[in-house]
Amino acid sequence: MLKEVAKIIESLKLKPSDLRIYNLLLEKQELSVKEIAKELNLSTRFVRERLRDLHRRGIIKRKLVERGWIGYVYRAEEPRVVINRIKIHLLSEFGKLEKVLESF
Repeated sequence: MLKEVAKIIESLKLKPSDLRIYNLLLEKQELSVKEIAKELNLSTRFVRERLRDLHRRGIIKRKLVERGWIGYVYRAEEPRVVINRIKIHLLSEFGKLEKVLESF
C-alpha cells in the first residue's frame, strides 16, 4: 500500500522549474521555448523537456505557429482548470487505493 501512496505523490510532483515556467507563462501570456529559456536562464533542452511534461499533464497549452520559423508557443492553462485536473487525478488515484485496501 505504501508503494501506491508513493506513486500518487510522485505523480503530483511539480519541480520548482515547472512552477517558474507556469508562473512566467501566466505573466507573459505566450512564449517560445527560447524565450522561456532566456527569461529563466535555463537551457532550451531542459525547458523543452519540462514543457513536454507540463503539456502532457494539461498544465500548459501549445500552439503551432509560423513566424519566420515553424514551432510551438506555449501558454499557461487557467489555474482553475489546472486545479480541477489535479482534483480529478487525485480522486481517481484514491479510488484505486480504496480498491487495494478492500483486498486486505
